[in-house]
Amino acid sequence: MKRCIAFCLALGAALSLTACGGGDTEGGLLCEASGIRPDTVLLSVDGRDVSAQRYLYWLAYACDYIADYYDSGEGIQWGDTVSGQSLEDYAKDQALQNAALYATVETWAEDYGCTLTDEDRTAMDREWAARAAQYGGEEAYLAVLARMGLDRAEAEAISGDYYLYEHLYDLYCTEGSELAPAEHDLETFAQEQGYLTVDHIWLSTAAVDPADAEAVAACRAKAEEAFSKLNGSADPAHDFAVLAATYSDETDRDQHPSGYTFTVGDGTLPAACEEAAQALEEGQFSGVVEADDGFYLILRKPVDLEAVAPDYFDALLQAAADSADISTTRTYADLDVSRFYDELIAARAELDASGGEVA
Repeated sequence: MKRCIAFCLALGAALSLTACGGGDTEGGLLCEASGIRPDTVLLSVDGRDVSAQRYLYWLAYACDYIADYYDSGEGIQWGDTVSGQSLEDYAKDQALQNAALYATVETWAEDYGCTLTDEDRTAMDREWAARAAQYGGEEAYLAVLARMGLDRAEAEAISGDYYLYEHLYDLYCTEGSELAPAEHDLETFAQEQGYLTVDHIWLSTAAVDPADAEAVAACRAKAEEAFSKLNGSADPAHDFAVLAATYSDETDRDQHPSGYTFTVGDGTLPAACEEAAQALEEGQFSGVVEADDGFYLILRKPVDLEAVAPDYFDALLQAAADSADISTTRTYADLDVSRFYDELIAARAELDASGGEVA
């Protein structure tokens, strides 16, 4: 989860209060599409004002997502429902939640004394240069950002938010700090969320034709051979890793020295392996488990709390955002999502036609 929130902040973080410039509506596509002054306050999160420019970025992000997944080719039907909400309400609510999360990161950074360092700014400059090179030069990169309602200052604000998040996480990982979890909090969280840690030996059938019964049987026989050796071991926990080095088709075992930590359904392992892991006690190993991508042996290990720690931090941050005191303005209430997005699409088309030159 930590990587998810960090990615969200890095790609979709709200912009600084001065991002659109002065007090008019000609500060970028988002302000142009909405007709709202960029510095207009649309909501506050625990007393922290969220500007129109800041919220509208999130709203455009949500609308683009809806367009990708819910537009059947005849335009978005904003009255259709998802998760019990109309698509219009869903977009507005998703933008609100993201704005609240961002505001919480910013508030936490202030509360815990986290600021951007010289090293951060140097890294941000390198990041900017790399992105510009990726798109064929700074001018081309700025044109890409313009379609998103961003300029360089706004993009750097996004990058700055990511670094603040990282500083908060580092503080959380510092024993004795104000953000460090209390004793047993991680264990309690891991138990409540159902985390499991396992090691596994995987015999892949990716290169085997499912219709080739002989080849499938050979793969199974290899897994059974590994199981037989493990079953006769005096120290299965040690020998499991030794056998994995010999039998397993994994190519990234060195990236998982403590095993694989997951929750059921998160996609880390096939469902058959999840079921087998749940049936084991710590230190026990399974028989041969058949899955769609091959055969597995599973070793249940103590939960790796270091792997759980990032998720617990994100849960704390998300809980703070979810419980924040949020108040919205009349301008926010009157914001017409479908009209805003239609105007945004038109503004993007005009920008594209002009060769990326912002009016």
